[in-house]
Order: sequence, then structure tokens, then C-alpha cells
Amino acid sequence: MHGSKGTERVPWYLRPLWALLALGVLCVVWGMYGRARVRGRLAEARQARQVAAHGCALALGRDLTRHNCFRYCNRRSLSPDYFARAAATLSDGYVYLAFARSNSPAGEVIGLFTQRTYNHVSLAFDRDLRTLVSYNGGGRGGAPGLNPETLWELAGRPGAAVRVYRLAATRDQKQIMLRRLGKINQEGSAYNLLGLAVPYARQPNIMFCSQFVYRLLRLAGLIYFHKDPFHVRPTDFVEWDDQGRLEFVAEYAWDGRGLRQTLPARPGLPAG
Repeated sequence: MHGSKGTERVPWYLRPLWALLALGVLCVVWGMYGRARVRGRLAEARQARQVAAHGCALALGRDLTRHNCFRYCNRRSLSPDYFARAAATLSDGYVYLAFARSNSPAGEVIGLFTQRTYNHVSLAFDRDLRTLVSYNGGGRGGAPGLNPETLWELAGRPGAAVRVYRLAATRDQKQIMLRRLGKINQEGSAYNLLGLAVPYARQPNIMFCSQFVYRLLRLAGLIYFHKDPFHVRPTDFVEWDDQGRLEFVAEYAWDGRGLRQTLPARPGLPAG
């Protein structure tokens, strides 16, 4: 559930659609604000008002013109070098889940739906996160869908943070996940932005981030809670970990000059 880049990527003939989408998002945000006020949920109302004031609807409306929720628009985004790096980690004994508080326009709007501050989840095969991957909006010129990521992309802005956990995994389980990644990479993918609100996807590789991570772990026999993949939120992986399967590794945050590693007092994810 990670945002993407700037205005120059929107062709001129899509700009009227961009404006309509932005207006639609803004109407939804103000609708959520009004509903929260009526129900006395003041914190939720303040969050909706802040999203509207920050111009997030305009940015997300622009971003929506790049997405396709009905066909694949992303192929071969993972390079042979990525798969070589991942294959070198098979004996590591773990897979790693990275939860991001992106503080991006898309992230702030998504946070209204999830009511969680951490709104994106990625998976990596190595402790240094050199194999970080997820479904996202396609930064660095990429198309929305399955994409490699970096820690800097997730946390390299004011207010952003990433918390990393590890989950024990055998060599065979990591190979299963890696083979599935290779198949998606060849078949194609798309980021299911519509699926955040409507539980539907026309093709199997059209997903959002938490749905992707859940399905990948389930395929490898690593999932430890049961939920409809369309309804899995990023923070569910921590909040539903009743057996303590996840082990906290590190937190990374922006300190105004760059990324720094921190050790929070409480390793769990904040509830809101």
C-alpha cells in the first residue's frame, strides 16, 4: 500500500480523468470525516480532515490514472540479479517482513480505511533487505504491481519509519516463495488499488501488498492466522501473531538528515 511518483507521469489526455478521480477521493474523505463526527470518533475525524488539508486526494487522484485493476500492466520488474541475491539467502533460516509508515499521500488515505499508521508491508529473503519486494504503485519509473523495493524508498522521508521482523523459514519454504515470485514476474501483475475498498480482482496476480505477502506465506506453509486475503491489513501479521512467530529485528526512521536504526521501547506495531 505504497505511494508512487510525480505529476509528469500523467499524460495530458488523462488529466480530466485525474481531476474527476481526485474529486471522487476527496468526496470519500469528507464522507468519512462526516461519519466519524456523527459517531463521535474525533481522532478519526481529525485524521480525515488532515488528509483533506494535505492535498492527498489530488495526489492520489493523479496516481489512480496509472493503475489498472483489470489487466496486468507490470512484467519482468524483478531482474535476474534480484533472483540471484535471493537464492544466495536460502540457508539463512528466515524470511523478513518490513512494515512501513510511509507518510505518503496514498499512505495517508489508505490509513483512513485501515485505521493503522503502518500501511504497507514488504517481504525480504535477507536480513539486510537487499531482496525487499512487494506490490506497490511503481516508483522509479516502474508500473504498479510487483516491484523490488529499498529501505530508502520506504523510510527516506520525514515522518516515515520501517519496522522489520523475521519469521523462521526452511530452505524449501523459501524456494517455494521464490518460484512463485518468478512465475508472477513472468506472467505479469498489477496493483489492486480498487481492491482496498472492493474485494475483487479479475486476474490472480492483481493484488495489494498485504494480500501478496499473505498469499506467498500461505503457499509456503508459513501463515499463522486465517483470514480472507482481500481483508488482510499490513498490521494483521503482527496483531494476529498469537503464537509469537514473529521476532522483532530493527526499526529504521528518518531523523532529518538520513535513515537511522532505532530500538523502540515496544517492538509491536502501534494500533493507530
